[in-house]
Amino acid sequence: MMSKGVWGLFAAATLSLGLSSAAMAEMGPIEARQACMKANAAMMKVMVPIIKGQAAYDKAAIDDAITKTQAACAGWANWWGEDTKPGGAVKTEAKLEVWTDAKGFEAASMEYVKAEQAVKDAADEAAFKAAFPGLGKSCQSCHETYRAAD
Repeated sequence: MMSKGVWGLFAAATLSLGLSSAAMAEMGPIEARQACMKANAAMMKVMVPIIKGQAAYDKAAIDDAITKTQAACAGWANWWGEDTKPGGAVKTEAKLEVWTDAKGFEAASMEYVKAEQAVKDAADEAAFKAAFPGLGKSCQSCHETYRAAD
């Protein structure tokens, strides 16, 4: 499981938004991780077209997408128990490295949280475009190291 530091960042982000993760609590940990990743993908579908110049900058849409992702991912630190390793009853794309390199995985998770917050804190289009590459990089590096290829 991840440290209280990562959990604290996710929980603080969620609590500051007044969100509940009750729906996520009804899922098993692997299903909750998968829902979190789907929310993250939906968030990227809002942001990437802006970065590519295919959609107008929309701070409200970006903030809404981040809020939804934070709500979906609120229990993140509790979803990595020994019983959720690859090879169990529920298919997971998580690599064994999540558990064998727990400190690296935690560090990657922290980088994501920081990068996501930087995007959320971006007050205008220029700041968003400056912050977004850090978010994309944090997703990519974590997936390359800790997610099995489809």
